[in-house]
Amino acid sequence: MKLFAYWRSVYEAWIDYPKREGAVIAGQYRILRFLGIGSYGLTYVCVDADSGREVVLKQAKPSKRAAGRQALRREADVLTRLRHPSIPQWLASFEYNNGAYMATELVRGQTVEDFIFERGVVFSELETLRFVRRLVDIVAYVHEQGFVHSDIRIPNVILNDDRIHLIDFGLACRIGEPALRKTAFDSSAAAPNKSAEPADDLYAIGHFMLFMLYSGFEPRSSEAVRDASWENELTLSPATRRMLRKLLRIDSPYSNTRQFARDVDLSLNG
Repeated sequence: MKLFAYWRSVYEAWIDYPKREGAVIAGQYRILRFLGIGSYGLTYVCVDADSGREVVLKQAKPSKRAAGRQALRREADVLTRLRHPSIPQWLASFEYNNGAYMATELVRGQTVEDFIFERGVVFSELETLRFVRRLVDIVAYVHEQGFVHSDIRIPNVILNDDRIHLIDFGLACRIGEPALRKTAFDSSAAAPNKSAEPADDLYAIGHFMLFMLYSGFEPRSSEAVRDASWENELTLSPATRRMLRKLLRIDSPYSNTRQFARDVDLSLNG
């Protein structure tokens, strides 16, 4: 069994190997660079020969076979129904050489992950609340259109000049549909067919806030790191502490995204 698993991993790594820089897909998209590989797809930055502009091209992961194609179709279905300046625009879906592809708008800028871990930016509590308040408006729009993002993390939020963008809808689906996989920060022992709900995104936003709030944290000792929780380590206002406890389902959670937005507004304007 172990040998089979090993050879399967070797095979999957081989068929999922990224296409080379300069390769042309469907006679139209010339690959400039490989962006990365996820659970269900490979992503490239390409030049679209028709428009001359750079776009993101996502390829369904070959090793996932039908599941990869289904995930790409579902992502395209979500994006074609969203019209928001902070969400990448769907451009095209097509088949080429037995592979499934989708082109979307390229969002430039730096991710929150880049700001924290590469540039060493420290976010204060006030800056975190202001940033998340703007992000929540984008997430609320997604929910109001009937969808859940399901993967709100610091690599999937980009800041370009003064605009925040929410990217990578690879795990997004309609509210109530079975989640493509367990959401990144879901601590519940949910069944594999757990339905996707807006509460999943709110839970993820709680962890998103913690990453920002911890950006300037310096532990006192290794012993403290092992024993302390965020409630003991971070110096936060009572209002922010209450919001985090609700987002992280320690206390009775928020019933919807706008309810959380109102609490943030009260905290910022109080």
